[in-house]
Amino acid sequence: MNWNVWDKSQSVPLELLLEADPSEEQITKYLTKSYVLQLINNHKVIGIICLLPLNKYQLEIMNIAVSSTHHNQGIGKKILNKAFEYAIQENFSEIIVKTGNSSINQLAFYQKNGFRMQQIIPNYFPTNYPNQTIIENGIKCLDQIILLKEIKS
Repeated sequence: MNWNVWDKSQSVPLELLLEADPSEEQITKYLTKSYVLQLINNHKVIGIICLLPLNKYQLEIMNIAVSSTHHNQGIGKKILNKAFEYAIQENFSEIIVKTGNSSINQLAFYQKNGFRMQQIIPNYFPTNYPNQTIIENGIKCLDQIILLKEIKS
């Protein structure tokens, strides 16, 4: 496995990105402004993370996804650790991530990796995705949860 930084001349692994963000329109908005790291195995992208600089101190994880054939192998943690290395190298001091109240596995994953809940935005998803009903784990996705991790160099 090796790392690759995505650039605009490469094709976009849209199918993988859509696993974490159901809106192709939203992906298009942040993709070209983000630092995108890809984990490659046998010439295939098996993991990806999009990091959007919000200001000189803070990055936002816009998308992180691991191919379904590589779930439960520690790939997500490897990708996060690579993002933390990038943040330190570029002098960012915080990384935030936003997810839904129904994203039980993601909430556990981020908290296990040092993220802490910062804010809940009620009714975010019905307001911002009015034509989609998102249901995960039998729970309707209504509220956005913002988590933050401080990065130490």
